[in-house]
Amino acid sequence: MLSYLKKLIWGQKLPDKKPLNLYQYKFIRYKEEREKAYPLPLSKVHVPQIDDLVSVILPVYNGGDILADSIESVLEQTYENFELIIINDGSKDKTLEIAQEYAKRDKRIKVLTQENKKIPRTLSRGFNEARGEFLTWTSADNVMDRDFLEKLVEDLRSKPDVGMIYGNMRLIDARGKRLRKHGWYEFPFGSGNVIFPNNTCELNTYANNTIGAAFMYRKSAKEILGCYSSYKHTLEDYDYWMRMNCLCGIEHTDFLEPVYSYRWHDGSLTAKDKELGITKSRYKLMVLDDFRRDFYLMPLLWYVKATPEYEELAESFKAELRRAGHVILVKEDFPQLFFGEAASNLCYISFGGERADVTLPADTIKIGLGAPNHNENGFDILCSIGEKAIMGWEKPEYVFEDVATMFSFIDAKAKNDMLYNLEGIIERTEEFEKKLSVILCTHKMTDTLKDCLDAICNQTANKKDYELVFVNNSFRDDNLKELVQDFKKEYPELDINYITAPLKGLSFARNMGLWAARGEYVLYVDDDAIMDSQVVLETIRSFDGDLELGVVGGKVELTIPDDAKNLVTKNTIGLWSDLSIDGDDIKYAKDYGDFPYGANFGVRTSELRRIGGFRTGYGRVGNNFAGGEETLVCFMMDTIHKKVALNPRSRVEHRIAEDRFNTEHIEKTVYSGVMTQYRLRLDLYAPQDWNDMNVRERMLRGERLAKIEKEGSADYIFHKSTAKAFEDVLNLRQKDYEYMVKNKV
Repeated sequence: MLSYLKKLIWGQKLPDKKPLNLYQYKFIRYKEEREKAYPLPLSKVHVPQIDDLVSVILPVYNGGDILADSIESVLEQTYENFELIIINDGSKDKTLEIAQEYAKRDKRIKVLTQENKKIPRTLSRGFNEARGEFLTWTSADNVMDRDFLEKLVEDLRSKPDVGMIYGNMRLIDARGKRLRKHGWYEFPFGSGNVIFPNNTCELNTYANNTIGAAFMYRKSAKEILGCYSSYKHTLEDYDYWMRMNCLCGIEHTDFLEPVYSYRWHDGSLTAKDKELGITKSRYKLMVLDDFRRDFYLMPLLWYVKATPEYEELAESFKAELRRAGHVILVKEDFPQLFFGEAASNLCYISFGGERADVTLPADTIKIGLGAPNHNENGFDILCSIGEKAIMGWEKPEYVFEDVATMFSFIDAKAKNDMLYNLEGIIERTEEFEKKLSVILCTHKMTDTLKDCLDAICNQTANKKDYELVFVNNSFRDDNLKELVQDFKKEYPELDINYITAPLKGLSFARNMGLWAARGEYVLYVDDDAIMDSQVVLETIRSFDGDLELGVVGGKVELTIPDDAKNLVTKNTIGLWSDLSIDGDDIKYAKDYGDFPYGANFGVRTSELRRIGGFRTGYGRVGNNFAGGEETLVCFMMDTIHKKVALNPRSRVEHRIAEDRFNTEHIEKTVYSGVMTQYRLRLDLYAPQDWNDMNVRERMLRGERLAKIEKEGSADYIFHKSTAKAFEDVLNLRQKDYEYMVKNKV
């Protein structure tokens, strides 16, 4: 039912819902996948809090001339059950005196003071002090309506499994007068209101913050997300809300009336957008969040221990791990695991609260259930099932109503913490120890592996300038470890780093190598590719010669067995990763048809880390023929304003195993290649240059070309598989279109 105020303000119909656009559809598909694997009803999560209490955080730096209005707007709230935590962030004016004077008058006010630490760290301190069930923050610039807390508490209570809500606001000037005709989501035009979109489906995929300053979230959601990112000054809120949207969910309030006045003046961050580069820097945040969403969906490694009384509960937890595709390690695995400087992505959970009986990597997330004396064994997360959470412990304990909820909560919190550690690596200014890290990933002994290693170890480049990072994607295979140890002895002057990647898949293994690399650049080579002696030197020269270069690839020349020559044609040769480059000079990619691929693929380390490495949702795993992970990296280099090039002087010989020269390889690789290209477009990495007409044309062209080839020949299978793939793309496009029309927002 429309309220009187809504009728008065709008006097017209609000915009109708529209079909999903691709940005919204991309995020909705992520949410559906996340919620299917990790359903997280927050109503079944209990954290230490004071029920019904609202904690309002007010960080302030030199806000003495406007602070009183903001404090008064909190004290005048119709909802009186709140605490106001004012944090003086090193102010040099009378801010502290004003805050302390108010605290003397009202016991609900707590004043903290500190040296200037900037807004992200100040907010984090405030929310770590907060005791309320509901949380929000305001600033000295802005003013709450008298019923702000009352309305938001009522709305959030009506959505027990939602992590956060947000409402509408209005703009005011430095004197508190309403700003009209500003045009920023203004509805009706000239009202001064900011009426935000009623959903957050685009928040994470399109660089536009549509939340504003009128919001409230649950303490349980805050416990998952932890602190505001200290690496995101001026974007800390946007970053926080993106994580909230990914893991806990955000909804617009059911009411539309503005309940908050946002002050736009010369000193506000919004007014300083151009000076501080806030909007300009958002592309980095979008790239980071794309990586986070991939990480939120990937499996983790787990080591589970239980005392006798908790064995049944531990088995239930293991069942959840297996259901979500996570990897459970046993004690005997640990002597085989070597992570080096790479992130381990390992969680240890003890049912009974005992210390681990193995040596864990330093970055392991440690969880204790039923821990004696609360936390004597150094757990990062304490939890239990079925009892009420208690306030006052040094480390909070989380209580869950069932094992499934506990698993989803811990998964979200652990991954969030792991990502923050990786973010620190991404953002730090690093002095690299080497010019180049050659990364070789493998999961088995091959006939060419020793020749591949010999070629890497016998480069003309100075051996002090590069290292070999050998990534074993089958860590229980001792033969691979012994082979590397032999090479260490044979080539003592070259740094050879052996690490393991327990999660199966090439992208997982490549990322392990990336985080362990000490080189300014990384060069990925396949375990069946033999490098010319100049490849390391040429790769270094390419990057040194162009600071804007993000990716450089080289020639990949396929060695064709005699009895397979009938399978390798002009059409099919690329299916075995053959890449020809004309001339002798470096060539820059004009479009995705010029992108290099994996057997000889160099990337600037800092930039590959900035985009989060290879997407684990792409790439080859076992008998899965799909690829696309290198193409995706090249597309993302454009997003972060880096170039992609090809160096014909960098050459590898590709000695693919003879048993891969068969018609099945042609059929599956062609089909998977087309489907990957479709997915790259659907996921908004590739240009939107496919439509139903040209997809149909490609399908018909494949059918037409197949008819002129001998049935069963390599080219026949190539064209037939192409036609089938584009036929399936047409069907998928239709299903996607129907979904987007049906699910309007």
